[in-house]
Amino acid sequence: MNIHRGLLAFIAVSSSLLFAQQPKQPQQPMSFFITSTGSGKGADLGGLAGADRICQDRAASASAGNKTWHA
Repeated sequence: MNIHRGLLAFIAVSSSLLFAQQPKQPQQPMSFFITSTGSGKGADLGGLAGADRICQDRAASASAGNKTWHA
């Protein structure tokens, strides 16, 4: 029984060291997003210009408003 606990502890420590040594990948720029927040008007998005404005507002609220987003 003690051998199994020791083996499990060794595996846990080894796994954590393995993951700790992995270099972090640079974050890729966001190219699209999906939102579940509606406009409050059902399907009335205010035409294409309104839909684009909603997309831009949603991106800005997610700290991604530094480029132009389209519906």
